[in-house]
Amino acid sequence: MNVYLLDDHALFSKSLEIAFQPMNITLSSFTEPSSLFYQLKFTQPDLILLDIHIGELSGFDISKDIIDKYPNQKIVFISGFNLLVYKNEAINSGAWGLLSKCATIDKIYDDLSKIHQGINLLPKNINTVEVTLSKREKQILTLASEGFKQREIADFLYISRRTVNNHLMSINEKLDVTSTISAVIKAIELGMIRVKGH
Repeated sequence: MNVYLLDDHALFSKSLEIAFQPMNITLSSFTEPSSLFYQLKFTQPDLILLDIHIGELSGFDISKDIIDKYPNQKIVFISGFNLLVYKNEAINSGAWGLLSKCATIDKIYDDLSKIHQGINLLPKNINTVEVTLSKREKQILTLASEGFKQREIADFLYISRRTVNNHLMSINEKLDVTSTISAVIKAIELGMIRVKGH
């Protein structure tokens, strides 16, 4: 099984290469999309493993470019975060799987082997999220996720603390939670806000 990996974390890529050595898999890693696309001109692998975020670039956008040029190429995403929005994007992109960087090497190998054999590990239907937050609500929740207190958020956005509190109450009601911490966690899981480093 020949696999190309695009991930800008060189340490993770190297670790995966070493871990795969005893197994029936050849892994070639790339840290830049341009290097991957150059290699694809000469050889298409059995699978392409893409990180969700390649620096400031989106792995989902990169996958669309790959499929445009090589329609039969199997794409598999890998991420350190199990977010609903990632799964939906992966399904929508036509990927064959979304693997976790937190999984064991045996689990990753087993999933790649199944995909190589033609088994799609993603469900066919896309989970839809009816809840929506306003731009201001997302701003406030993002700042809260970074550790800012209500007064600091109010000062930063030039609004009153009462307005911040009202927004947080509205967010809690929309997300069906009872605290700002729970709201932050749920909003991240649903892909409504993105915490730095995710």
